[in-house]
Amino acid sequence: MSGDWLQLTEEDIARAHQLAKDRPPMPEVITITSDDIDIGQPVVASSNDIITITMDDLAPEAPITTTTVDLQQLEQLMFDLLNRSREEHLPRWLGTARLRWHASLAAAARGHSADMLRRQYVAHATPEGVTAAQRINNQRIRYVACGENIGVFYGEAAGTSRAVTDIHTAFMNQPRSLTNHRGNLLNPIWTHVGIGIAHNPEGSLVATQNFISAPGSRLRGR
Repeated sequence: MSGDWLQLTEEDIARAHQLAKDRPPMPEVITITSDDIDIGQPVVASSNDIITITMDDLAPEAPITTTTVDLQQLEQLMFDLLNRSREEHLPRWLGTARLRWHASLAAAARGHSADMLRRQYVAHATPEGVTAAQRINNQRIRYVACGENIGVFYGEAAGTSRAVTDIHTAFMNQPRSLTNHRGNLLNPIWTHVGIGIAHNPEGSLVATQNFISAPGSRLRGR
């Protein structure tokens, strides 16, 4: 697969840029389930149980500017894997083979991952209909085009480096396309990325990657 993008032309870049502007790439969420985990039987509340739902349970998670050391290490691992793949598959003359980390994008990504985990949904839009572009806009981030990848891992290895590497591998094992996770990850127009990971002890990990093409970036083919 290492030669897939070596024949990338300026026409390909212009097409990728126009596609991302016309419709931000938001591929369907990829989910990975560990084969060696015993999920067990679902917990059913008895008639005597009282479940209280508060407004806090329904409220969306805000952007998260800081995270734990463990999750930060997993975000760094995913960032390194992403850039390693881009450097392997994208020609160096582009100037965007290696993406730069964007702290505000990461805050938006962390907030969305935490929100999906807490409110138990998996989608690019929140239950209220807030999209990835709107979350990025709310952070006052200026961009020409944006995109988002989401990966979910269920199993005993959630919260470990295996979960991150398995999600990245699943992204990269997809066919060459501008509209799936692999194409989004390798899109030559992106200049910055923010990654947010959330994890719970029940065995779930959610990773969100937010990409932008920054205004004024020196990208050939634009």
